[in-house]
Amino acid sequence: MSKKMALITGASRGIGAAVARHFWAQGYSLLLVARDAQRLERFAASLHEQLGQQVTLLAVDLSDPVATAEVLTPVLSQLHKIDVLVNAAGIFRPGSSKALLPDFSAMLDVNVTAVHHLCQLALPALRHAGRAHIFNLSSLSGVQAYGSIAGYAASKHALVGYSLSLSRELAGQGIKVSVLCPDVVDTDMSVGSGLTAEEMLQPEDICKSIAFILSLSPAAHIEKLVLGRVYRPAVKK
Repeated sequence: MSKKMALITGASRGIGAAVARHFWAQGYSLLLVARDAQRLERFAASLHEQLGQQVTLLAVDLSDPVATAEVLTPVLSQLHKIDVLVNAAGIFRPGSSKALLPDFSAMLDVNVTAVHHLCQLALPALRHAGRAHIFNLSSLSGVQAYGSIAGYAASKHALVGYSLSLSRELAGQGIKVSVLCPDVVDTDMSVGSGLTAEEMLQPEDICKSIAFILSLSPAAHIEKLVLGRVYRPAVKK
């Protein structure tokens, strides 16, 4: 298969959808994964059909490893190769000392364990690409401390550590790993942040970051990229 292929999770909305649209515009065929089948189908229908490109949709709850393996394994075997894997699926639940255990566990399941599982499942296809790249979407809270979000921060810190370790392991196999750590991005997950659209990063900023990293020479590699935002001082009354 000569056409480049991108596997993107969380592809029905937010950052995942923006990244999927970006790779589609670059001529990639897409393997899109999300939990909501109807939302995923609506997104795929919005892509303008282009010659030689294909879109494969897989609706599955990534926190269920058995179901994930059952759905993805036969498809990955058929596709043979993956050039880019973008783990964009993630969930947020507030709370630190008062964080509920089910919420804490759910964030670890989706934001960390599911990413590890996807990387494991996709590794044979990534190796077949000859030169491939994994992008894991962490957060600024994965490198910087904030109050009241301990569970989320724990999951994102774990994802940063996991990604950096995986990068060192796979570097000699033709697979680069980059973890992106953006501040608040203007998606439905940012509702309640108190920020205006002008004060937040845009999903396109993530796409441009990915494009920049992929544009580098084979010898160059960015393992961790932190995307902050411009902080505006409060106006004194």
